[in-house]
Amino acid sequence: MQKNYSSLIRHPENMSLFKAVEMSILSAQNAVPLHIHAEGLRGTGKTTILRAAKEVLPRIERVTGCMYNCDPKAPHCPDHRNMDYAELSRLGSEWIPMPFLEISHSAKVATVVGAVDLVRLTDRSYPEAALLPGTLAQAHRGVVFVDEINRLADTSPELADVLLDVMGTKPGRLQIEEAGIPKVEVSSLVTIWAASNPDEDPGPLEGIRRQLADRFDLCLGVRRPTNLSTLLAILEQADTAVAIRNLEDARLSVSARLTSALVRLNEIELGERLRSFLARVYVDHGLESLRALEAIVLAAKVHASLAGKERVENDDLKTVIPMVLKHRAAPHVLNDILDALSRLNAAPVEIQVDTPVVETPGQQQTDEQQQQVLHETELSTEEGMTGLNKSFLSRLFGSLRERSDEHKPISGSEMMPATGPAPLNPTSGTEGMLDSSLADPETIAIIAPPKAAKQLRDLPEGRMVMSEEALRRDH
Repeated sequence: MQKNYSSLIRHPENMSLFKAVEMSILSAQNAVPLHIHAEGLRGTGKTTILRAAKEVLPRIERVTGCMYNCDPKAPHCPDHRNMDYAELSRLGSEWIPMPFLEISHSAKVATVVGAVDLVRLTDRSYPEAALLPGTLAQAHRGVVFVDEINRLADTSPELADVLLDVMGTKPGRLQIEEAGIPKVEVSSLVTIWAASNPDEDPGPLEGIRRQLADRFDLCLGVRRPTNLSTLLAILEQADTAVAIRNLEDARLSVSARLTSALVRLNEIELGERLRSFLARVYVDHGLESLRALEAIVLAAKVHASLAGKERVENDDLKTVIPMVLKHRAAPHVLNDILDALSRLNAAPVEIQVDTPVVETPGQQQTDEQQQQVLHETELSTEEGMTGLNKSFLSRLFGSLRERSDEHKPISGSEMMPATGPAPLNPTSGTEGMLDSSLADPETIAIIAPPKAAKQLRDLPEGRMVMSEEALRRDH
């Protein structure tokens, strides 16, 4: 039996999926798909949440009877895209629930993309060759759910290729071809929701079709609840009249929040400081796809709109970056980015540059203040990224020390203060490089050499190549 979305218990292990679902619905209302992929072990409720969300989907307006769900203001299907305003007005429009369809593992390409309409082809009174839109075409401006998408990508690569085309751009592209019928190509505003268990064969989606995994804007990890009170709340759900009324109130609350957020979504701004931060993250960490940046910006705006804000703030990025980079970056890289974000001062800085006709001392002072603000903005971003690099180096050297501790005991004579350099030990080979006395790069003291450096041309040939013992005697 299909569970009610509003009755599902929210806990820390699945809260991110609830947020992502509502963000995706809001973005779909705004005609920009936000694709989401939920990963988790069996029994974590990821599929239940995604299917139950059907009840909170809003209604959309379409041309009356259009199987492609044409928007009356922007028809796109072969039947209506060439009609003028008068013709569309005669057809009229209707409001329907936002489509929610599923693609099963037994589906054929023809049923997903489209095929010849056999009913019209075999009509005895007036047979004609016509196309019947498939699942993706019928879900235009709606949602398509794919369960166990990792298995689908492995067993039905042709369907994975279709999803790549639909999710490649926003709007995507859907091409329907059948022998004897002109090719039909339509734009597709389909939001893809998917679920998978990475611990079951054939494994995580990014290991099977990395390109398809990258098409998902958000990837959420869902785990089983571990809190006793959460488990008790799940067990104590009662199907009473009061509970039903409460569920209806909760559903209306979700719908009202989505409607209110839609009004201000297009007014949400991303400040210059946060844009600079995201650009530096992309460059410094070598993110593979620009889709990561696009997804962060879109998701952050949607999240801020749902929270009732007028501009994106640090906490919006802090929420969506793990969703966007979970399947795109290593865990330590993600941690470094979040550490840098926590140190970034995201206070809005608005700089208005005018060209004065006559420069006065007051105006000159204003220009200097503007330059100072710009300099401080750059410094704050630089400090955040510098801290990011330092934390990475600290963990790197810390892991080297831990590995050395496992294989080499340290005697009292070998131990040195943490701020001193590691002793030279030519007989230790590789172990000397991993000595546990290796200093932390953040705390090591840089000391000038005891003797002034000489020009290379001033050194005699005998001092060009020196043994380690000679170097020790010299210094």
